[in-house]
Amino acid sequence: EAALHGFHEVRTPVFEHTELFLRGVGDTTDVVEKQMYTFEDKGQRSITLRPEGTAGVVRAMLQSGIYNEGYPVKLCYFTSCYRYEKPQAGRWREFQQFGVEMLGAAHPAADAEIISLANEIFAFLGVEGINLELNSIGCPECRKNYHAALHEYFESHKDALCGTCLDRLGRNPMRILDCKSPVCGELAANAPKMKDYLCEECDNHFNMVQKLLTDAGVEFTVNPMIVRGLDYYTRTVFEFVSNDLGAQSTVCGGGRYDGLIEQMGGTPTPALGFGL
Repeated sequence: EAALHGFHEVRTPVFEHTELFLRGVGDTTDVVEKQMYTFEDKGQRSITLRPEGTAGVVRAMLQSGIYNEGYPVKLCYFTSCYRYEKPQAGRWREFQQFGVEMLGAAHPAADAEIISLANEIFAFLGVEGINLELNSIGCPECRKNYHAALHEYFESHKDALCGTCLDRLGRNPMRILDCKSPVCGELAANAPKMKDYLCEECDNHFNMVQKLLTDAGVEFTVNPMIVRGLDYYTRTVFEFVSNDLGAQSTVCGGGRYDGLIEQMGGTPTPALGFGL
């Protein structure tokens, strides 16, 4: 299915320099704070088993220079990832992930193509009971106002926050929306919504993504609680959710990460993808 959309396979190392994930994934995420397998090698360098695929793919693209062949660069991979997860149903500390990345594509049609591809894969595999949920978390500019509104809201309820979310409050209040604690979840449900803070450009982008998906016959619902667990996301974020897996119900997640390539030393380049 990915090949039919013009994606080519890429293979990246099992481990990378830890700095890659600190910069790429984000040091306020659960992945970096709690779940990475990090070691010191014989040269006293800090290395980490890859917890996800995107950061390594971006690093590989920048080092190899394949972007010189022209954008968009369309890459896919099937790889092992490692996270020190709490033992729970549906989660393993080593897991297999299929992912795609489209680098150098800014138009909402790229978002619709990536999401449609994931939808096609589930249809091809005959997987049923999967629902697509969308949200937009805006760009860094409109997120500033949203962060301020979230901080003010959660500050007024901070006595009820769990210890982890109390720490998140000062660093990245959006992470609180992703908390699995019932009390924090109830507070988050009544928190300000990102859609009310989107700038005109981000709002237009999200509306066009929805229109293109509707025109393509892809069913979805907008879920304002989706923020994804990695800091590099911007604008469109999405999850395919199963009704049959209990608490760990997300079987595919992804979105747009327009700032990541610049953050990792490249020129400003829009990009997006998913992991399944």
